[in-house]
Amino acid sequence: MIIFVHGYEGPGEGHWQVLLHRELSARGIPSLFPELPEPLAPERDRWVEKLAGCAASAGDRRVIFICHSLGCWAFDHLLESGGAPNAHGAFLVSPPSPFLLFEAVQSFLPPPLSRSTWEPIAERSLLVGSDDDDYAGSDEHAEMAGTLGIEHRIVTGGGHINTESGFGAWPLPLEWLKAVGGLGEASAP
Repeated sequence: MIIFVHGYEGPGEGHWQVLLHRELSARGIPSLFPELPEPLAPERDRWVEKLAGCAASAGDRRVIFICHSLGCWAFDHLLESGGAPNAHGAFLVSPPSPFLLFEAVQSFLPPPLSRSTWEPIAERSLLVGSDDDDYAGSDEHAEMAGTLGIEHRIVTGGGHINTESGFGAWPLPLEWLKAVGGLGEASAP
């Protein structure tokens, strides 16, 4: 099962997560895209509780998380809390700086960034950032990935890798899902 985790404000129509969710649904791959509580006034505990419920709804099936922006830190807190024992991997796109000065997201900061917590899923996780993201620099993205012990990639000129920076459908998420076994979920027990 694939669980999408949107960021602050939610994804909006045309966002790459929305388009990927539609693509997976068309392929018959089980996925959830929950609307997290109060996307304009997010609270870490409420988001983590909602995500834990989604992970629990998968039962014994493995779960892959597709996260954008603040959703990356929501997933990091979920993982740290033990609320996703069936996590199989994570695709983190444009996580904001752990030092971001934006009051609306302060309950998520600092994120746990615990290498030992990520170790069971590290080889099936990827952090994707951009060299011109307003919310975190490429050096910060590289440092975050290094701290977690996961691979990372930097997109040139990708901005915050969202609709506003010209990202709609893009091949990387599907390629990554295929590489970590996420596209075979329809036939998995």
